[in-house]
Amino acid sequence: MSVRSQSAFLRKAGTLTVWLIIFCIYFLGVYNYVQIRNDTAVSVFLSAAYPDRKGAENILKQERKSEKPYDVCFYADAGLREISAKEGNRQAQAMTVYLKGNPAGYDWQAAALTEGDPDGCVIDGTTAWELFGNKVPGGQILFQGRTYTVRKVADWGQKILVFGAASADDTETELFYNRLFIRRRNGETEESTVNGFLMKYGLQGTVVSSTLPKNAGLAALLLLPAVLSGSLWTEISREKKNYTVKDAEYWFCNLLYSVMAGTVVWLLFTHLTWPEGWIPSRWSDFGFWKEKVDQAVAEFKLYLMLPKTVSQTEGMILGGKTVCAGGGSCFLYFLWKVYEKGYDRISDRGRRGKDFPVEQNFRS
Repeated sequence: MSVRSQSAFLRKAGTLTVWLIIFCIYFLGVYNYVQIRNDTAVSVFLSAAYPDRKGAENILKQERKSEKPYDVCFYADAGLREISAKEGNRQAQAMTVYLKGNPAGYDWQAAALTEGDPDGCVIDGTTAWELFGNKVPGGQILFQGRTYTVRKVADWGQKILVFGAASADDTETELFYNRLFIRRRNGETEESTVNGFLMKYGLQGTVVSSTLPKNAGLAALLLLPAVLSGSLWTEISREKKNYTVKDAEYWFCNLLYSVMAGTVVWLLFTHLTWPEGWIPSRWSDFGFWKEKVDQAVAEFKLYLMLPKTVSQTEGMILGGKTVCAGGGSCFLYFLWKVYEKGYDRISDRGRRGKDFPVEQNFRS
């Protein structure tokens, strides 16, 4: 094999290896993205006054009598507590959470608890292993002098113990619900649903959206397809200059243009939606956009600062991995293009030197 053939072979092998690495990183990001779960309900942090156990029960009783009830779940965090297995001397520590209402609003895996279940709980796999040595639901635990039955061992990445309800004979009487989860009602926006419920019962709260990790991950995954589409468009434009209107290749390039442009328009009209809250009442209100951006930045800071549920924490981790994979694959592509341009320049200089040795000697 000649030196030139060997060099061409190594370049093709290197190109194939780089593209393989790029697509592996990219599809790793896609894998993480599809694992981000959508929240089943809107998260609302209460303020000013927190309903206690009886207050939350009264609200839920009134809602059951309504013609169009709200689907809500009250949340109370009791902090890190020590629990033990009823049989044996095994103990473990886990975050303790009380729910009242529809547990599925907090997390879909908490739906194993029926509404008003005073004797059931849901724990994570790590805590179950520490207490029982396995992950089989049905075990019994002791907590604050009471016996609870594990309804489900959830696939959570945090050590957490979730109770479905706090009954009247609980020793922990000072229990206040500082957060609620509410499902959006049909025909209503999230904002209107939350405001309607809060005003109905004289509560105050702040909505904290958890769609940021998924939106950021999607934006990162769109980078590489956008860059590749731009590179393809540039190559087609460069190739089109070599032909005239009489050539079939000229019209083939125009066909590719049309297909690419049509695909972009189709994606924009079928998959891109503009949030209603981001539409100003009048287009001359230029201060509207600055206020919305400032509000979005404030909500982002608030989302990072406030405590999160298990699914929200996992969503942030998966969203971060997706952003790193999407941005990393795009960055690696740019590095490869820069290397290719530098390699082509060096190769061109080498070929010109071999093609004109006499001229080079004359100049020297």
